[in-house]
Amino acid sequence: MDQVEQVRQKTDIVEIISEAVPLKKAGRNFKALCPFHEEKTPSFMVNPERQIFKCFGCGIGGDVYKFVMEREKIDFGEVLRMLADRAGVELVSYRPSEEQKKKERLFEVNHLASEYYHYLLTEHKVGKKALEYLLKRGVAKASIRLFKLGFAPEEWAGLKNFLVKKKGYKVEELEAAGLAIKGERGYYDRFRGRVVFALFDHRGRVVGFAGRTLDPDAREAKYVNTPETPLYHKSNVLYGLETTKDEIKKKNQAVVVEGELDMISSYQAGVKNAVAIKGTALTAEQVELLSRFTENLALALDEDAAGDQAARRGIELAEQAGLNVRVIKLKYGKDPDECVQKDARLWRESVKEAVPIYDFYIASAVKRYGVDTPEGKRKVSEEVVEVLAGVTNQVIKNHYVKKLAEKLGVTEEAVTMEVDKSRSTTSSRDRGSTADKPGAEKFVDSAGGKSREERLAEYTLALVLNIDAEVEALVKQVDEKALPEGAVKKVIEKLKAWFKAKKKWEVNKFVRSLPEELTAAVDRAYLTEVDRAERDIDKLELELSRAMAELTKSRLKGKLNRLSERIKQVEAEGKKNTLNKLKQEFVETAKRLKVVG
Repeated sequence: MDQVEQVRQKTDIVEIISEAVPLKKAGRNFKALCPFHEEKTPSFMVNPERQIFKCFGCGIGGDVYKFVMEREKIDFGEVLRMLADRAGVELVSYRPSEEQKKKERLFEVNHLASEYYHYLLTEHKVGKKALEYLLKRGVAKASIRLFKLGFAPEEWAGLKNFLVKKKGYKVEELEAAGLAIKGERGYYDRFRGRVVFALFDHRGRVVGFAGRTLDPDAREAKYVNTPETPLYHKSNVLYGLETTKDEIKKKNQAVVVEGELDMISSYQAGVKNAVAIKGTALTAEQVELLSRFTENLALALDEDAAGDQAARRGIELAEQAGLNVRVIKLKYGKDPDECVQKDARLWRESVKEAVPIYDFYIASAVKRYGVDTPEGKRKVSEEVVEVLAGVTNQVIKNHYVKKLAEKLGVTEEAVTMEVDKSRSTTSSRDRGSTADKPGAEKFVDSAGGKSREERLAEYTLALVLNIDAEVEALVKQVDEKALPEGAVKKVIEKLKAWFKAKKKWEVNKFVRSLPEELTAAVDRAYLTEVDRAERDIDKLELELSRAMAELTKSRLKGKLNRLSERIKQVEAEGKKNTLNKLKQEFVETAKRLKVVG
C-alpha cells in the first residue's frame, strides 16, 4: 500500500468535512448545505463506505484529498502532508501510482511541446510568418511570452521527432496527450501549419493546445483542438485563468469572452480579469472553477446567444451556483478583439457598463424580433417568458415582468400568466411520467446538461445500488439494451458479470475492479438519495420497473423520429421498396411504444 492510500484509509472523510460544515445523517449518507456554493436546500452528500463526497447542486465531488484541496485552496502535496500529520503517518517517500505516473509523463510531454512550439515562433525562422501574423493582429511580444504562444510548422513529424528521438518519449505517449495521430503509415503530428495556443489548467500545467490556421480563407477547420485526454477535458478549461485568477480575485469579477485572442486583447487593454471559453456556453465545471475566485461574472456574448439554449443553460448554472451574471454589450465590433483593435477604451467602457442578464435577454429579443407587430411581440414574449419562468427570486422576477410588459405594451397580469404557464409546462415536461415520484424527479432535475435518457439511466443505477444486500437481485431486472451507450450501461454490464462470477458484493472491491473512467458513475449513484424507495425492496423494484419503462419509451420515441426523417428522405428519392419496409418498421415500433406506454 502506498502512503497516499495509507493516509486516505486512516482519515475519516466524515470527520474532516464535519469540521467545515454540519452534517446530518440521511440513510447511509450524510447531508449538508454545500460549502462551495450558496444553496437553501442541502444537496451536498458524504458517504463513509466509499469515503467520498459530492454536491448535486454545483457538481463538485471526490475524496478527502479533493475536499481539502478545494476548501483550503492548496495543492495535493500540502494536503498529503497535512492529513499524514493528522493521521500520525510519517511520510518516508511519496510514490505516485502508475496512473499518476502516466499523467505526470503526459504533463512533461505537453510542457516540452509548448516549449518547442514557443521556440519555433519566437526564435526560429520557420515561425517568422506566424509571428508577423500575431503582431499584425495586435498581440504584443510580452503577451506572446506570457501566454506561451507558439507555432506548429507545416511538417508531418516535426514535434514527433523532437519528443521521441531527442527527448526519449514514446510515440504512444504523444498519442495519449493528443499531440500525435496514428495513421495508415504510422504516427504524425496533430498540429501543423498553425499558431498554437497552450491550454493550461488553473495550476499552470499545460493540459492541451488549440491550433489556429493563418489563412482565413483556408478550406480546413479554422481551429484544431486537443481531443479529450486524461489531462484535457474541454468543459474544465478556461483559457488564461492560470494568469488572471489573482486579478479575478482582486476585482471580484471574471470577464468571460469566447476566444483566445479575445482574452489576450482584453488583457492587453487593461481588463486583466478575463478568461476565455470555447463557444458561448459555460459548463458546470467552468462555473464551479470560477466560483472559487469570484461571485460575479460579466459575459461578452453576441446577440444570438440570448436565443441559444446552451448559452442559457450555462447562465442558469452560474446563477444556481450563486454567481451574479451581467452581460457586456460591445460599443464596437463583433467581438472583444475587434473592439480593442478599434480602441481599447471602448472595451474598458463596455465592461464597465455591463447590464444585468435579464436586461440583455429583453433587449436582444426586442432587437431581433421587434414589437411593432403581434407576431414580433409573440416571439419576444415566448423567448423571454421562458427565461423569467426559471427566476426563483420573486423581487427580481416581478421587476422584469413589469419591464417586459412595458416593452410589449401589455399588462403585467398578461405577462405573469404567460410566465406561470411556461413554468408549469416546463415542469411537467421535465418530470415526464415519473412526476409523482419525488426521488426520480429530484434526481432527473438535478442532472443538468444531460439528456433525459442519460438521467434516467443514472437514476436506474442509483436504484440498483441503493441497498447493498439487494444489488444482485435488482441488477437482474435491468435490461441493459434499454440503456443509452455510456458509463452507466458499462457499469451495469460489469455488475452482471460480477455476480455471474459468484463474487460476494462489496462496493469498494467492485469499484477497484473497474476502469477509472467508470468510477464516477458508481460514486454518483451511491451518493444519490432515493427518497421513497429508501430501504424498501418492494418500492425499489416498482421504481426500477418504472424507470426501465421510461427508458424503453424514450428509446422507441427516438427510433420513431429517426424513421420519420428517413421516410421523408426515401419518399423524395422515390424508392418504393425501401419506403414500404420503413413504413412497416414504423408501424411495428409505434405498436411496441403503445404497449410500453
